[in-house]
Amino acid sequence: MPGADYAARVADQIAQYSEAKIHDLPPIYHYWSNAYVRPKLKAVLGVDSVPGFYAEHIRERAVRTGPRVARVLSIGAGDAELEVQIAQQLLAGGLSAFRLECLELSPILIERANGRLREAGLAAHVAMVQADLNSWSPDPSSGPVTAVLANHILHHVVELEALFANVARAIGGTGVFLTTDMIGRNGHLHWPEALTLVNALFETLPAAQRYNHRSLLTDNAYIDWDCCAEGGFEGIRAQDILPLLVERFRFEKFLGFGGLPDTFCDRVYGPNFDPEIPAHTRFIDSVEQLNSVLMELGVLKPTMMYAVMSNHDGPVTKVWKTLTPQFCLRNPGHLDLSGHRQKSPALTAAFQPTTLRFSQGASGCRALRDGWSHAEEWGTWMVGKEAVVELPVPAAARTFPALTVTFHATAFLPRRLHSRSFTFQVGDEVVGEFTFLRSGEMPRRLTVELETPASATILLRIVAHEEASPDEDGSPDHRKLGLALLDITVG
Repeated sequence: MPGADYAARVADQIAQYSEAKIHDLPPIYHYWSNAYVRPKLKAVLGVDSVPGFYAEHIRERAVRTGPRVARVLSIGAGDAELEVQIAQQLLAGGLSAFRLECLELSPILIERANGRLREAGLAAHVAMVQADLNSWSPDPSSGPVTAVLANHILHHVVELEALFANVARAIGGTGVFLTTDMIGRNGHLHWPEALTLVNALFETLPAAQRYNHRSLLTDNAYIDWDCCAEGGFEGIRAQDILPLLVERFRFEKFLGFGGLPDTFCDRVYGPNFDPEIPAHTRFIDSVEQLNSVLMELGVLKPTMMYAVMSNHDGPVTKVWKTLTPQFCLRNPGHLDLSGHRQKSPALTAAFQPTTLRFSQGASGCRALRDGWSHAEEWGTWMVGKEAVVELPVPAAARTFPALTVTFHATAFLPRRLHSRSFTFQVGDEVVGEFTFLRSGEMPRRLTVELETPASATILLRIVAHEEASPDEDGSPDHRKLGLALLDITVG
């Protein structure tokens, strides 16, 4: 049975998508998509829009399976904005014998969708059904399904294996599974090889293009934001989607795309780029060209896809250049593409990361240097603008090129601040930057990857972007509090 964490994530998910506009993207995203994704969409899938992708393949499958009423399921339909467009295109294309059932978790979005369907006059063809995809299964008594649609919903699903098994049962031997979704690293983080390039590109940008529309701060260094840490299910198993689909289904058509351009076209930094300014579009063009070459070489893997799948073998999968589904797979364990620097299975089995705890009396408190308050029952507060912690490097870890440091931490936010940001440095090098949101999960886990030093310890400096004290809110505590450490794992 789902536990308290699952219930909390469900509540966060519903709240996250309760805003009136849930599909808005900045203009630069549409510039990039129209210039670079649309031509590939046309070449591989024969369409030039998202509604067209679904409508055309539903129509095609309905014609192939005969005169019965086409039953279509849209899983995770949201407010049904897309489903209304699909239904309208089906009707305009001459297919009137269809029933589109929209499965959605949020009662807020279902209510909004029902209003949209009434306005569009589509109640005879489209219906909303409340369902949690992590526990949904098809009703065999409702008859065969012509198509199952999953539009940007799979990366919110925890129980992917069960969902894909249920989709396979629903489409049977004649139906089709259609999806466009995110297939990059969990939490929409970058894989290390992509992050290296993103960091280098980010450093070339002027301050105006480094303004963060999530934190409302200008970032000195790129922040690789873990969307999973915010609560909800955003990107919770994104990296598992494509491997599980390859294992379960037969691909008829596949288009892999995205990667480096995502960072500069998304909702965080994308609004800083104006498609009417040539210098901005030249930068996006250059990023896309670099991304395309490296994807075709296999150095980078796509972060998004369109896919047409079924349960049976057919002709050779139609793809863009070399980018077959199998070629686009990335082994999550391969954090270093040079191969010879990988941890061997024997070393990995023998290696145990070191965890330092910072509660009162815990041994980890001995690692705290400048800038820390006294330890409390749960952990230790950073006081002032900067603090230093000396982290031991496990002897076994020194045989590996990269060292992973995971912080379990929280932050003090007075009422006047909606967020607080912290930079993590080793010497003069910025190795991480994290922002805590008032609406986000606290405490949360923050991870940085460092080049493994030859020394037995690392001095890591934490710098607060803003100062704040509990006395601002009437507390007798006059300390300048920043980040608070519960524990750190090194390894």
